[in-house]
Amino acid sequence: MIKLKSIFISGKMKLNDIINYIDELVQNHFVKDENNDKLTTLLELDGNDLNKSIIRLKRINKESLRFYRAFLLVELNEPKYLNEALQWTAAVKSSLTDPETSDLYLIIVSKENVFSESESMRIEATEQFCKKYVQRGSEPPKDLIKRTNLAIISSISGDVIQTDPVDNALLKTQEEHNWFDEDIQKIWKTSLRSEKSGNELLDLLK
Repeated sequence: MIKLKSIFISGKMKLNDIINYIDELVQNHFVKDENNDKLTTLLELDGNDLNKSIIRLKRINKESLRFYRAFLLVELNEPKYLNEALQWTAAVKSSLTDPETSDLYLIIVSKENVFSESESMRIEATEQFCKKYVQRGSEPPKDLIKRTNLAIISSISGDVIQTDPVDNALLKTQEEHNWFDEDIQKIWKTSLRSEKSGNELLDLLK
């Protein structure tokens, strides 16, 4: 059970809040990169002293993989520092090798709620450098992470991902398209598992 009850009430999200939430969410599904030299090198690519962190993860059942999924976490309490966060993101991406460059994500939070929902959506819509997830107003950690591919991967066991082609397809689609959230996925899952076909199936998906 998530312990950040005060954050759900206040809506003021600090960097440590989102880090703690992610740590608890992924603990039974992922292993974290503990290579402090690598993490320090990536953090030092920021020349503007941002309040930031990096979490690099790989699936527990795929520890033999040599690459990670990387999440860049930044706390911004003034909109003017957005460009500095993007500059750091670009520098990190340039230092990574494929396929990690295509599995990079930027998560922006703010204890001052500096980005409105419309501003957050505008930032997220531009996928330059990587996919982005921005705290929408007073959005709590649970709701922010729920919009990311991290939430769906953590909620599905490794066996299900391997054996269920529908879940696997939905997962891959969400990784490519931010708008393909949990509610839309439920509609697609129900429709694809129905006995409908042709125009009847298209009507369900409208």
